[in-house]
Amino acid sequence: MDKILSRVRMAERQVARRAKRQKALAHHRDIRKARGEILNMTRQAGAELGAAIKARHEDLELGPLAPNRNASKLDKFENYWGAISVDRALLQRDITDAQRDARAAWAGGSRYLCVAVGDRVVVTEGHYKGQISKVTRINKQTMAVELEGNIGVTNAKIPNFLIQDGEPHVQQIKEAIPLSSVRLVHPLTDPATGAARDVIIRELTPVGITHDRPTRKVFFSRVVPGLNVRIPWPKQQPREREAHAGDTLRLDVEERTFVPTLLRPPMPEAVLDELRNRYSKFRTRHTPEYVATVEAREAEKKARRKGARADEMLLPVQEYNRKMRELRRERGRPELSDDMLEKIGEVIVRNRLARSQGAAPAEADVDKVQKAVEELSLGGAQGTGGEQPRA
Repeated sequence: MDKILSRVRMAERQVARRAKRQKALAHHRDIRKARGEILNMTRQAGAELGAAIKARHEDLELGPLAPNRNASKLDKFENYWGAISVDRALLQRDITDAQRDARAAWAGGSRYLCVAVGDRVVVTEGHYKGQISKVTRINKQTMAVELEGNIGVTNAKIPNFLIQDGEPHVQQIKEAIPLSSVRLVHPLTDPATGAARDVIIRELTPVGITHDRPTRKVFFSRVVPGLNVRIPWPKQQPREREAHAGDTLRLDVEERTFVPTLLRPPMPEAVLDELRNRYSKFRTRHTPEYVATVEAREAEKKARRKGARADEMLLPVQEYNRKMRELRRERGRPELSDDMLEKIGEVIVRNRLARSQGAAPAEADVDKVQKAVEELSLGGAQGTGGEQPRA
């Protein structure tokens, strides 16, 4: 099983590395795409600005001989005179989280946005600078707003596949205004005069952030930093939900139709194989039969590596050595009797006396010691029931 689990971990690491590599490639691809789109829009805006300056000078110089620029003539960006593309008008371009936070920096950031539908805002940049209107729509992906009325109306070139027969190619649409180009307008009371007047609020901060776990909603208030003035949220009209014949009743939704129990599995075993691949390389839970089979196979391989089957191919010398080792293991350690110790002691004393007198020990004494050791060995073997092997 260790081999199977290691194989599963290796497959998981491979998938993780592949996903990380693909994510990095996709990230770099998105960055290149975003830079290309920004560069294209910048070139287009610069070309339109240069064409407008050139057209203004021609109108001043030529007077009544100035050309009619309302003719259906496409420029190098395939846009008509006085019209922009739909992508530029609606800001249909993915931006990074840092860019989203930068656009909503004055309104508390992109996470806790302090601007809602129904707020009165003033445009601070662009052609409609100084105009005040209500917010009708907020795109939190691009941090852009759409204003009520004729504010933000621009000419855009509609793609050919959206144009029906007889319709003009240039139509007026509501453009998306970046959140950084608007500021909140709210009436505040002047402490000196006591009169209420509209004030442009250039910064908002969220306070009292509360997370409601049952509904998974976030509630917070918005405050003007420095003044410590709480700005109320605009009143929202309750959304009416229309009931249809195919809708499921709340009573049927809350009805409990399944009660889990520990006496039986929640679903048949055949369904489990359909839900998860039985032969997947990421599988970590196996049946006891499969586990026993794998363990037996691994044990057989381990025994084969240790040479368990090599006993059938031993030389005679190897068999004799193995038998001798077994006999010595069965015999155990020899024990010396009192007579043997007495004889060994006599020989040792005699040899010491001979050395002290300058004479070498006699060969007969050495033979006696060796004979005593042999008797000791033979006696230990006979005591254990063994038989002394002979070469």
